[in-house]
Amino acid sequence: MQNFLLHIVYLVTIVSMFLIFGYVYEKKNNELKSLNAQLQLRSTYFDEIFKNSQDGILIMDHEGKIIKTNKSFQRIFQYKASEIIGLNIGNILIDPDNQESSKMYYKIMQGNTVTTETSRLRKDGSTIDVKILAFPIKLENNKTGICAIYKDIAYEKSSMKALELQKIYFRKLFENSPEAICILDTEDKFIDVNAAFEKVFGYSKDELLNCSINDKIVSPELIIEATELSENVIKGNIVEYETLRTRNDGSFVNVHILGYPLIFEDKRIGVFGIYKDITEQKRAEEALKASELTFRTLFEGSSDAILILDDNKFVDCNPATMELLGYDSKESIIGKSLWELSPQFQTKGVSSKQKALEIIMTILKNKKFEWLLKKKDGALIPVEVMLTSILLNEKKVFHVLWRDISERKEMEQRLEYLSYHDFLTGLYNRRFFEEELKRLDVKRNYPLTVVVADVNGLKLINDSFGHSMGDKLLKTVADVIKSACRADDIIARLGGDEFVLLLPKTKINKTDQILKRIKTLAAQEKVGSIDISVSFGYETKNHESENIQEILKKAEDYMYKKKLFESPSMRGKTINAIISTLHEKNKREEQHSHRVSVLSKRIGEALGLPEGQIEELKTVGLLHDIGKIAIEETILNKPGKLTEEEWEEIKRHPEIGYRILSTVNDMSEMADYVLAHHERWDGRGYPKGLKGITIPLQSRIIAIADTYDAMTSERSYRQALPEKIALEELKNNAGIQFDPDLVEVFLKKVLAHSQAV
Repeated sequence: MQNFLLHIVYLVTIVSMFLIFGYVYEKKNNELKSLNAQLQLRSTYFDEIFKNSQDGILIMDHEGKIIKTNKSFQRIFQYKASEIIGLNIGNILIDPDNQESSKMYYKIMQGNTVTTETSRLRKDGSTIDVKILAFPIKLENNKTGICAIYKDIAYEKSSMKALELQKIYFRKLFENSPEAICILDTEDKFIDVNAAFEKVFGYSKDELLNCSINDKIVSPELIIEATELSENVIKGNIVEYETLRTRNDGSFVNVHILGYPLIFEDKRIGVFGIYKDITEQKRAEEALKASELTFRTLFEGSSDAILILDDNKFVDCNPATMELLGYDSKESIIGKSLWELSPQFQTKGVSSKQKALEIIMTILKNKKFEWLLKKKDGALIPVEVMLTSILLNEKKVFHVLWRDISERKEMEQRLEYLSYHDFLTGLYNRRFFEEELKRLDVKRNYPLTVVVADVNGLKLINDSFGHSMGDKLLKTVADVIKSACRADDIIARLGGDEFVLLLPKTKINKTDQILKRIKTLAAQEKVGSIDISVSFGYETKNHESENIQEILKKAEDYMYKKKLFESPSMRGKTINAIISTLHEKNKREEQHSHRVSVLSKRIGEALGLPEGQIEELKTVGLLHDIGKIAIEETILNKPGKLTEEEWEEIKRHPEIGYRILSTVNDMSEMADYVLAHHERWDGRGYPKGLKGITIPLQSRIIAIADTYDAMTSERSYRQALPEKIALEELKNNAGIQFDPDLVEVFLKKVLAHSQAV
C-alpha cells in the first residue's frame, strides 16, 4: 500500500513537472515569436530607410570591406554597386587626410558614434563636401561592422555662400549708393543709414540710430505731411514725392523721396527710403525760367513753323509760320484755330475741325501726324505736325511745330504711281489690273468686256534689233491703244508683250469699233522699218453668275487663236525687214549673201538633190548671216584685226540667226542649218562643236560656199585673195574644216563647170 502511494506521488510529481515545463516552454516560445516579429519589423523599417534615404548609406565589415550600399550612395559617388562591393573603403572614397579616417575608424570600433564634415573624391576624381555620421553595428556573423551615412552638403554650402554674397552685395550697394538711403522701423525710427545719407543731411549714423526721422530731418511745418507719407508706405504703398527736408545745420534741401515698404514673412516691418538731392535740379528749373529770352531767340529764329496753342486758339507764332502760310503779320494767325488755317476737309473727306478736336482731346504728351494747311492765297500745303503738351506759366498749352513735307509727298505719290503703273509704257501694271478687275466686277458695270492683246514679233525684234527697239515697239503700241480707247477704260500691261483692256458697260459691237480704231492707228505706225501687229481676243460678262476669271481665260484663248493666223505673217514681214536692214548696214553683206545663195544652189544641183532641197539651200544661203543684224556695225565694218572680245561677238551670229528664224514655223529646219554653218568637220567649230556627218548636209554645203566667197571677195579688213590661193585653202582644209567629199564636188563639178562656161 505504501509502495502504491509512493507510485501515485511519483506519478503526480512527474505530471506536474511536465505541465510546468510545458507552460514555461509555451511562454518562452510566445516571447520568442514576439521577439522575432519585432526583429522582422525593425529589419523591414531598416530596409525601407536604407533603400529610400536621400543620404548615401554604406555598410562595411570590421576590415573596412564594403558589404552593401544604397542607391543614393551610388548616385552621390558615381559608383555602381557591382563596382565596389567587396572592395576596401580606403580604395574607393579616397580621403585627402588619411590620418583623419584612421582616427574615425578606431573611435567607431570602440563603440562610438562619429560625426564630421569633410570632403571625399568621386569616381571621376572630383571632390564633394559631405557630412558623415558613422557608428558600429552587429553583422549577421556576430562581428562588428560600420554603418556610415553620407549627406551631400555642397548645395547647402553653396546656398549659404550665395546668401552671404547677397548680403555683401546689398551692403556694398547700400553703403556705396550715390543716393541717400535710410531704413526705418514701423515707428519711423532709424535702423540704418548709408554714407550718402550722412553726407546729404549732415548727421553721423550714430546720431540718427533709434531716433525718429521727424525729429531729425523734418521741419515742424512739414511734420503732418511726413507722417502721412510714412503711414502710406507702412500700409504697403510705394510713395514718390518731392519736398523739402532740413539738414543738421538747419538749412533746407530739396529732395525727391521714394519710399518702399519692408515686408518680411508677409508682415510690414519698416520703411526703405531713398532720398535724392534735387537742389541743383530745382536751381536749373529756375534758371530755365530765367532763360525765356534764349528760348524766344530760338523760337523766333527756327526755320520750322512753331506756334503756341491755348484753348484751341493760337496765341503765338514765329516768323517761319508767317512765311509758310504767306501772311505778313502774326495778327493774321493769332486768335485762329487750327481748322481755320486749314481747308474744310482733310484727305479722305475728313472734317478738319472734327479731326483737329479729336487729336487735341486725346493727346497725352505729344503726337505726330500729317495735316493739310491752307495758305493765304488758297494753295494747300502738306505739313508734318508735332504737337507737344507743355506747361507755360503753370498752364497746360500745346507747342506746335509744322514742317513742310511737300517734297516728301511728291516722292510718295511718285512711288505710289510706280507701284500701280508699268515703268516702260506708263500704263497700269498687273497689280492694278487685278485690283480693278475685282472692283469693276459688279452689276452696274455689265456688260463688262475684257480684251487681251499680244504684240506680234516682239521676241524676234528683241533678238534682231536689240531690246531698245523692242521697248520702242511696246511704247508705240501702248500709245496707239490709249489714243483709241475711252477715258473710263482701264488699259494695263501685264508683262512682256501682253496687254489687257477692261471696258465697263461695253457691248460686243462697241468693242469691235474700239479694236478697229486701234488696228487703223497701228497700221499708220512703224518702229524703224517694222510694221506694228497686235492680236486681240475678247469676252464679255453679262450676268453676275458668270466667273470673271473664266471670262479672262476665254479672252486669252480667243487671242491665241487669232495669233496663230496673224503672227506668221508678221514674222515673215519682220524677216524681210531684218534682211533689208542688214543689207543697209553693209552692202558687202548683201552681195555676199546672194553669191553664197547661188553657190549653195549649184552644189546642191551637182549633188543631184531634189528640187525642194535645192530651193531650200538657196534660201539658207541667202539667210545664213541674218544673225549679224544684232552685231555692232562698227565691228562688222572694222578695217583692222578684231580683238578677242569682238571676235566672240561675231561668233554669236549663228545663234542669233537661229533664234530669229526659229520663230517662223516653216523655217525651223533652216534655222538649224544656219545654227551649224560654222561647225567644222574635225569638231572644232562653233557653237556646238559638232563633228563629221553629225553636221547637217546643208550646213556643210553653206560652210564651203561661205568660205570660198569670203576668200575671193573684198572684205573690210583685206583685199580679195587670188582664185588659186582660195582653191589651195579649200584643198588643204578638206577633212579638217570641210567635208572632203563636198570639197571634191565643189572643185571638180561646181567651179570647173563655172570656169568652162
